[in-house]
Amino acid sequence: MDQPLEIIGLGAAAIYHEFKPGVWSGPTGFYIRDYRAPLAPEQSKTWSPIHLWADPLAYHEKTMLLSLEAAKDAKPPDNRRYELELLYVPAGVIGAPPVGTVWQLPLDRAFSVEVPTYKTTDGRTGYRFGFTVHAVPEPASAAAAVAGVLIALRRRACTARENGP
Repeated sequence: MDQPLEIIGLGAAAIYHEFKPGVWSGPTGFYIRDYRAPLAPEQSKTWSPIHLWADPLAYHEKTMLLSLEAAKDAKPPDNRRYELELLYVPAGVIGAPPVGTVWQLPLDRAFSVEVPTYKTTDGRTGYRFGFTVHAVPEPASAAAAVAGVLIALRRRACTARENGP
């Protein structure tokens, strides 16, 4: 079901996989669709790196977009959080968001990040992004986690008072 990148066109956003038995059994190359098994309710998953680049002969704009949108026939579960993180900016690019910038993705519409154009014939040298689907804890377990942190902080404060500065 994974779909290899066959035509670059003006540019591409794709994940690069190398054939490695036990890790990736498909052919080495870029993929524009990378399917995985469904996630368990408590499981998170990151697809990374997603490479973004423009074809040096075909693309002539000053900026380019990485756009993500849920499939019309497969709405993403709303009990998860979806993030895009900028992991790498190619050397010499000026005006890109800082590495480490994270965007929360909406479920109900397309989301685009605009970056200065980076032209290359090797997409592995382009921008790199990570797309993460986070598990969102149930309200009861989130409350328990917060209570545990508060108890630990309270215990630490009490110990500090008893032991002095």
